[in-house]
Amino acid sequence: MKVKTRLSLYCSLIFGIIFAIISFFIYQVYFHNTEKTVYNNLKKTAWIAAWFYLEEDEMSEYEFEKIRKQFEEVDAGVVYQLYDIHNQIVFGTLSNPIPAVTLAKIRTEKESTFRTKNEFCYGIFYEDNQGDFVVVAQGDKTILEGQQQLLLWILISAFPVGLFAIILLSRWVARIAYRPFSEVIRQVNNISTHDLDMHIQSPGTKDELQDLIETFNHLLTKITDSITIQKNFVKYVSHEFKTPLASMLGNIDLFTIRNRTPEEYRILADKLSQQIIQMEKILETLIIISDLKKENETGNQTRVDELLWEIIRKMKDVYPQAKVRINVNISPEDETYLSVEKDPTQLWIALFNLIDNAIKYSRGKNVSIELHKNETGLCLNITDQGIGIPADQLETISKPFHRADNTGEVRGSGIGLSLALRIFKKNNIEYSIHSEINVGTRITLYFAS
Repeated sequence: MKVKTRLSLYCSLIFGIIFAIISFFIYQVYFHNTEKTVYNNLKKTAWIAAWFYLEEDEMSEYEFEKIRKQFEEVDAGVVYQLYDIHNQIVFGTLSNPIPAVTLAKIRTEKESTFRTKNEFCYGIFYEDNQGDFVVVAQGDKTILEGQQQLLLWILISAFPVGLFAIILLSRWVARIAYRPFSEVIRQVNNISTHDLDMHIQSPGTKDELQDLIETFNHLLTKITDSITIQKNFVKYVSHEFKTPLASMLGNIDLFTIRNRTPEEYRILADKLSQQIIQMEKILETLIIISDLKKENETGNQTRVDELLWEIIRKMKDVYPQAKVRINVNISPEDETYLSVEKDPTQLWIALFNLIDNAIKYSRGKNVSIELHKNETGLCLNITDQGIGIPADQLETISKPFHRADNTGEVRGSGIGLSLALRIFKKNNIEYSIHSEINVGTRITLYFAS
């Protein structure tokens, strides 16, 4: 059942229940108030009849004239009877006499309301110098019952009309309320793997639907990033394997120039074995970074300074003329700050790419690497004096294959920085990038302790 139909059904059901309760309440209030009004009128008639017949000798002519006028006004349509102590009717209508038991009850209670088959009755006990009397006023029930039946039929007739109206209105309201959902469904159906940057437009309703759309867009962004990274997995592999493969081929080519001793071949085999193991670790890391495999929480402790020196040694093979200076501003008693609980291979790949970019875009100028501590933990600054990054491209420079407009003839694929920042994000390493054109770039990493 669709939400629109369910909403209409619920509205109709609630209306039906509320209408039935209100109708019952209206009917009961009308019945009791009308009955109370009838009895009040009968009481007034009984007293006026008693005064008219029994108090003429005790009233002035003026007072009695007022009573007579009131008596003539209430006399029409009302039956009244005056009973003496012998239960005989002395004044009033002789038909439909009241039973003696009822008269006795009136004498005992002084006033009493009761019903007969066709009348509402009100009786009073009236003491007079002519004797004690019971005065009973009777009103026809058929008029009140007719009014009650008319009200009942009006309520019964209004129920299906109101129910039909509420069904139409609720469906109309449900269609209007559901319109944003229909638009969202249409947009979701148009999303494909060929257009992953598409997001659902917020309806601006400031309700649960908008919260749901914002949550969905956030999830879509994460899925998009993950799919993009997985699509770029092969390019990540080729980018990271380029350096170790070049080193391996260089060693092999060097050994083919002349014959070597068994010891030299053993050394070469050990070196190639280490490089293959390193490539295997890099491949495993790239698979994890690309979300193709879940990372195992091993809690490795990595010395950042040792990792930096290892990277610099590798850089000397690629950039023999590079000028890299490392400054470790950590006192011996704070040596523990240099150890961070991060995966060494992931951190090695990220730092290698950052330093590689710094050297490559510095064009022979100095690159400075500084380690120091702050309030939260270890900080690492990588500063170059290169071409810099345009301010309007700092936000997009981290996207895969994106290169700044001023890179010129400097060779690159636009993968290294995006891969490094992806690693920092997965390892909860905060970073900041500050750059000025033709001044240089400084990347700061914050390792929380």
